[in-house]
Amino acid sequence: MTTNRNKEFEYLKARHPEITDETINAFIDDKTHDHVHVKSYVFVFLALGVLTVVTVAASYLDIPFSVAIFLGLLIASVKASLVALIFMHLNDERKVIYGFLGLTVLFFTVMIFLTLTGEANTLGEPSIAVQMANDEAIAKIKESDHHGDAHDDGAHDDGAHDDGDTFQVTAIQASGDGIVRGKVVWSGPVPKIKDVDMGSAPGCFDIHGGNPKSETLVLGDDDALANILVRVRRGLPSTASYTAPSSVAEIDQYGCVYKPHVLAIQKGQSINYKNSDVVPHNVHTLSEANSAFNKAVNMGGALEYTYDTEELFFVKCDIHPWMKAWVHVVDHPFFTVTKEDGQFEIAGLPDGQFELEFWHERMGTRHQIVTVADGQLTELEYRFTKDN
Repeated sequence: MTTNRNKEFEYLKARHPEITDETINAFIDDKTHDHVHVKSYVFVFLALGVLTVVTVAASYLDIPFSVAIFLGLLIASVKASLVALIFMHLNDERKVIYGFLGLTVLFFTVMIFLTLTGEANTLGEPSIAVQMANDEAIAKIKESDHHGDAHDDGAHDDGAHDDGDTFQVTAIQASGDGIVRGKVVWSGPVPKIKDVDMGSAPGCFDIHGGNPKSETLVLGDDDALANILVRVRRGLPSTASYTAPSSVAEIDQYGCVYKPHVLAIQKGQSINYKNSDVVPHNVHTLSEANSAFNKAVNMGGALEYTYDTEELFFVKCDIHPWMKAWVHVVDHPFFTVTKEDGQFEIAGLPDGQFELEFWHERMGTRHQIVTVADGQLTELEYRFTKDN
């Protein structure tokens, strides 16, 4: 090292005899320092690249949430330390560097706070993040219901009837052998249905063979309408009570899509939230009457929850924001959700007059009165339009 330095000094002195020895030595020192700094920059760049790969790989580990937070903090701290150490030699910019480090700590603290408060606590009480999401969700649901009620023909909620509402409960029995069967179809011009951008989830993109269509409006052959909840809204005796089925309903996550998109269960029934996907998900329920939760579900995992109160809420995945499912908890067994053929059937109804409700996530609710005779089949076709 000393020999090379002497040779370089002699070479520069011969080329520039007018320059003093002190100036030549200072020049050689600066050149050596710059070479060292370049090596350091390359090392830090490679180290940050390796740590980024480790971060992505760690996201696929099946570990508890608290361990995942610790691991994320550890990797982020190492990366931040490398960046800070390599730039701290810039004395003239030290104040700016300290300022950016302070902002990094602030943003990092906020990120951890939001992550932790996004979880429901161990007592099942909704966290701050869940409560805020609930408020937004409930506002959307109420807006949807209001839109549907605005199109009703003399049908209103119990206890809030207009003078023109002549509906009366005529059924005496809680159940019977009557059947209501029919089909829900879309009437009018079909709106353009957008694709779901799954570019950020290549594994799911490959499952669908491209970007799938949004499930906001799903039409089958002859404009049959899927994902319509059909249920008895009024007409059952006030004294009627029903035992919840022992079967467990299921919402699966596959291809970064919730299946089914709309699920109806009876009060007291459980839902098993599965992950059959190639990537991890989180299940974030925005229920209000029932306890809300926000839990990670790794590949092959599942969560099971029981719902004891009637309500409508939706479920989402915070990792993949396009993922959404709607859940209806109904206090009786007289309901169904249409598939792509638009068909529905509600069996076991007693003699009487009933108000059927047809619900769609964007167009709200519609209602129709039907009369059912015990042991008889009542058939109808309901035409759903954007404006009816």
